[in-house]
Amino acid sequence: MSHPLDPRPYSPAAPLPEPYEAPLQAPLSGPVELYGERRSPEPVVYVPDAYGRMVPVLRSQADALLAAVPATPPRDLSPQPLIDSRAQLVLAGGVGTGAAAAGVGWGLGQFLAPLAAVTTSGAVWVLALLLLAGAGARRGGGDTYVTHNHNHAKWWGRASSTTKNGR
Repeated sequence: MSHPLDPRPYSPAAPLPEPYEAPLQAPLSGPVELYGERRSPEPVVYVPDAYGRMVPVLRSQADALLAAVPATPPRDLSPQPLIDSRAQLVLAGGVGTGAAAAGVGWGLGQFLAPLAAVTTSGAVWVLALLLLAGAGARRGGGDTYVTHNHNHAKWWGRASSTTKNGR
């Protein structure tokens, strides 16, 4: 690839038998005139072949070739959105459904957690209330005791307190 290749005329891959071999000649230049073109007044046009080379063809044959190959419809070259609109709808529906499910799950958890606590600890509270009611009913009248606590703060972190009990 470091040096250019010399242009050579086409040579077949397999060698030809001797009677058909001809000495290599430089390609002809100038206009090409077909044998059939001399007898018919139809013009010759050049069309590209499968390898990109220009090949002379009669105008009627070129029109038949053009009719056989459908024309490519024009493409829409306007900018397209980054994410397809249908994909956006599907994604939004999934995200919205997930958020709603999370919200409903959290709400149900907030609602059912106290009910679960009531069933387990509710019996303990009922038992405690019954014991308090039973203890209060057995005791009869009660005594009232009043206790006064007095704290007096002084300078330099000294404090004193007094307690008075009374009925």
